[in-house]
Amino acid sequence: MADWLTSGYLEAALRRHYQNKELRVESMVIKTALGKGENYGAILSRIRLVYSSKVEEHLIAKTVLEDEDAETRRKKAPYDIYNRELEIYEQVLPKLQQLAGVQLCPKVLHIDRQRGALIMEDLTYKEFVMAPRLQRLDEQHVRLVLRKLAKMQAASAVLENSSLEHTFSLTKYDRGFFNRHTESFSAYFLGCLKSCASYLNTQAGYECHAKLLDELAPYYMGLGLRCFQPEVAHINVLTHGDLWTNNMMFKYEAGVPSDVLLIDFQYAFWGSPTLDIHHLLNTSAVEQVRSELQMEMRCVYHDVFVGELQRHGFKGQRLPSRKQFHLESEQKRFYAVHCGLLLLPVLLNTDETDADFAALLSDQPRGMNMKRRLYLNPGIQDSIKQMVKQFEREGLLDPWQFEGF
Repeated sequence: MADWLTSGYLEAALRRHYQNKELRVESMVIKTALGKGENYGAILSRIRLVYSSKVEEHLIAKTVLEDEDAETRRKKAPYDIYNRELEIYEQVLPKLQQLAGVQLCPKVLHIDRQRGALIMEDLTYKEFVMAPRLQRLDEQHVRLVLRKLAKMQAASAVLENSSLEHTFSLTKYDRGFFNRHTESFSAYFLGCLKSCASYLNTQAGYECHAKLLDELAPYYMGLGLRCFQPEVAHINVLTHGDLWTNNMMFKYEAGVPSDVLLIDFQYAFWGSPTLDIHHLLNTSAVEQVRSELQMEMRCVYHDVFVGELQRHGFKGQRLPSRKQFHLESEQKRFYAVHCGLLLLPVLLNTDETDADFAALLSDQPRGMNMKRRLYLNPGIQDSIKQMVKQFEREGLLDPWQFEGF
């Protein structure tokens, strides 16, 4: 934990937030919020404060990974994830919440750009909890997330459309996992691709799929980049960019999920809303939803998205029919390969050995061994086998899938 994150620092932050110079922090307890392997992008700390007149405040501090090696920092730098998230929380999400008419994310109490720190409410004290990541999300949870996501993203399209005559534009957020500025995550992505192929090569009947993945490697980054390019003919939005189980928190009523709030906007970018849907369904949905209900889940999103745009009187592009939205989803479906075969093993990892971002970004033995072990997890092996067969049938493992022969 950051040594500067003291009671004095938090006292000053709360004084500014509540505009109360008399506020005094009397006690503070701080502990790690997530274990190793559950979050790769920042340090999350849970804080309990007691201040003036025994008032309790429960906070989450999100701070930068201060012990990263220089090479990892160099590779992450082009993504500018810390500044982007702070700016989105400060300048964008308040506008989106106002347009959407619902809460989308936690309340933020303090933003420190110098240290790359974010202090926000601890949602667990408002009865929001994370769903168990290893169990994945059932249909009820997925529907709820897609409805909330559609509200946020429709609001972003409206905000961008109303900002065309101003200097501020959401299109500047153009650094998703794949982007034209850098390929510094290539060791992460191609290392996982190679590890997936190596695992499949040990499984009877999957040797041909392993060969296809090996042959895909030289074209992989280009295919991913193509998915992340905004399409002029489509309605583009501010995506979440990393929409999986640990980046959302649910509230329940009588055991049924009733609300969800989104967290972690480090990889938010301007592009197709279908990318977040591919991400969610192929990293975080239970197998029955992923394998049988993808088209139905698109419809859940589409109905709310179009309804919200109509409510706002959106005057940009024509609103997509269901058919057009399905076509757009298929156009971006190579991203499902990335999410299912490469991200899923990382996000459901149960081996804490070297489970950090430095290992993910490394093509040295430590990093490659960590990525190889991801595919030894029995909790993801059946999914990998099912998905790679499906992706092969769909032609998504073909390097020339957009051009033909």
